Amino acid sequence: MPDELLGVSFPAPREDFKVREVTVDTALRKDPLPGIDYSFNPYIGCYHACVFCYTPRLMRMDRNEWGTSVVVKRNAATVVAKEVRKLPRGLVAISTATDPYQFVEGKYRVTRHALEVLLRAGWPVSVLSRAPLMIRDLDLFTQFANIEVGMSVPTLDDRARALLEPWAPPIDARLRCLRALADAGLTTFVGFAPAYPPTGGWTPEAVAEAFAEVGVMKMFTRALDARWGVPEAIAKHLNGSELADDLGRIGDLETIAPFVSRVGAECRVRGIDFRNAFEFRLPESNSGFGSPGGKP
Repeated sequence: MPDELLGVSFPAPREDFKVREVTVDTALRKDPLPGIDYSFNPYIGCYHACVFCYTPRLMRMDRNEWGTSVVVKRNAATVVAKEVRKLPRGLVAISTATDPYQFVEGKYRVTRHALEVLLRAGWPVSVLSRAPLMIRDLDLFTQFANIEVGMSVPTLDDRARALLEPWAPPIDARLRCLRALADAGLTTFVGFAPAYPPTGGWTPEAVAEAFAEVGVMKMFTRALDARWGVPEAIAKHLNGSELADDLGRIGDLETIAPFVSRVGAECRVRGIDFRNAFEFRLPESNSGFGSPGGKP
C-alpha cells in the first residue's frame, strides 16, 4: 500500500528493486566543489532513477541499470565517527551522488546515525534530498549550530518531474517539506538543477514566488551534464509525451540560460540568494544535445 507523507501519497517500493548491504573503510571524501570540504554518501545508487543523473557517468555504469538497485553502507556512521577525530573540521555535504533520504533510509537510518555523529562533533553540514523523509530528522537539524537543508526542485511542473524523475517524490511534497523546514527556523535552499525548461505555464515570476512562499532562502542552479548517454535516455522517456518538444530543450543553453537568469532576478527581488553556476560547467557538458544542429 502507498505511504503518505505531508499529505501526499507515494507508491510502495518496486518489487524488482535490489538492496545490498556492505561495510566500508572510508566515509568522508574530500570534495572538489566550491565551498564544500567533504561529501558523505550513505548509499551507492538511488531509487529515484532520475534520467539525467550524472552519477552513472562518475561510476562508469550502464545508465540503463541506474535506479534498479542500491548498496547500503551499513557501518558508514561508525566510520564517520573515527574520521571526525582525525580529519580537519570542515563542511560535510550530505550527499552528492545519491539521495540520503531515499526509501531505504527509513529502515537503515544510515543518514540519521551519521548526522548524530556530526552533531556531537560540532561539524557543519549541508543536506540535499528529493525526499520529504528528511523531515523525520528535524529534531537533529535544529540542534546544529551550522546547517543548511535543501531540496532538489529543478521544475515546478509535476508532469515534467514524472517524465524525467519517475520514482522521485512529487513536487508538491518537496515544497511542503521546505515549508516545514523553514517554519522550524532552518536555513533552507533549493537545487534548481539541472534546470528544466519552462513548462506548464510556470513563468520566472511564478517560480520565484512559489519558492518564496515556502520560505526558501538560497538557490543554486547549473546546466545539464549531457554526457554518458543522457540525451538518448531523455529522448526515450519523452517519446510520445506532449511535453517532448519543450523538455527536449533541457540541454539547450539558448533556452535555459535566459529563463534561469530571469528566475534568478525574480528570486533576488524576493530576498532569495540565487547562485547561477552555468559559468562553472565543462564546455563539453552540453555538446550535441538540445543545441542548434544537435540531436534531441
